[in-house]
Amino acid sequence: MLTTVIKRIVRRPLLSLAGLVLASVLCILLCYLAGYRNGLEERLREVRDSYEILCVVTDSRGVQADKLSLNHRFAEFVMDREKGLGNYVKTIRLTMDFPVSSPLGSGTLTGVTDAKALSSLNPAVGGGCDYTVADFFGSRDNICLVPEEYYETAAGKTLAVTVTLKGIGGVTEKAESEYRVVGRYKGSGADLVIPYGAAARLTSSAGSARADSLSFVLADNTKADEMMEKAREMFTEVDPASDSGRPALTVQDRQYKATLAELEQNIARTDALLPISAFLSLAAGFMIGFVSVRGETRTYALMRTLGVSGPKLVLLALGEQLLLPAAGILTVGLLTRQPAAALTYLACHAIGCTLAVLRPALASPTQLLRAQE
Repeated sequence: MLTTVIKRIVRRPLLSLAGLVLASVLCILLCYLAGYRNGLEERLREVRDSYEILCVVTDSRGVQADKLSLNHRFAEFVMDREKGLGNYVKTIRLTMDFPVSSPLGSGTLTGVTDAKALSSLNPAVGGGCDYTVADFFGSRDNICLVPEEYYETAAGKTLAVTVTLKGIGGVTEKAESEYRVVGRYKGSGADLVIPYGAAARLTSSAGSARADSLSFVLADNTKADEMMEKAREMFTEVDPASDSGRPALTVQDRQYKATLAELEQNIARTDALLPISAFLSLAAGFMIGFVSVRGETRTYALMRTLGVSGPKLVLLALGEQLLLPAAGILTVGLLTRQPAAALTYLACHAIGCTLAVLRPALASPTQLLRAQE
């Protein structure tokens, strides 16, 4: 049978080539749409899983996010897994500031839990830092980062500093301390950066534990609303007209939601195009089959007269019309790495061809000759 199919293909090369080209072009279109949709789905999963939604504590009006002098109970609430937000939090970012004088001059001593907690350390906003200890931010040692302009002369040295502490009732006092220089950050001036654990010891000695800024990253982006419902126990919502001393919590998820909406919209549009592409493949198969059998009624009648059964004639006709297109479709599927889309196209194409071939191939010789007349 294969030899007969090949002979019939060679007998009508232009029609066979046209079928191959049409099937390949439409298959490329379907594979491209399928690949594009798969890429959108992968990007959607990536955004949902890895996009960092930052939740920032501000004043009640939502204007100020630093120098808040927050009571320690707010940070404890955020970290508490039983009664607070601990189950919703992936990364917590705290800062604590103190006026300080050092050999570099007068500036600020800032305790931080994470490089992204301070703009001068955060590469995403033009900052940056490097240090020689294994876990600078997780340490409780008296170590510090200095501005990069001072690092070459201060590296490895110990700086004696005077820290101004605000105790209970607003009473200030001076404390002497020493910090070993283990790294640098992008910036200038006389500000020093220390681990938050070291800064917390200073507030403990003054009897006034606090945080000057507090933010955190959601562990599960789909639970932002659930987290906010729980957060209302401690934080208020931003109100520009409010003068309340109660801090507010803002979820910075506008860009996240906009990105999700755009991806979901593009996926929906692609989903609408895929059935159209499948229909075009079926229509292409039907057209190729119709053109192929249109001038073959006399040949089919002769073959039926010679004893070729209807099912065998159907297989011969389909083999003639599908052999080259199938080779082209499968090649496209391998090259575009979309075998499932290519097989779907091939199935639709084959159904279209079958619909065009079935009736004339199964007709009796008399019916075929009458149709020819």
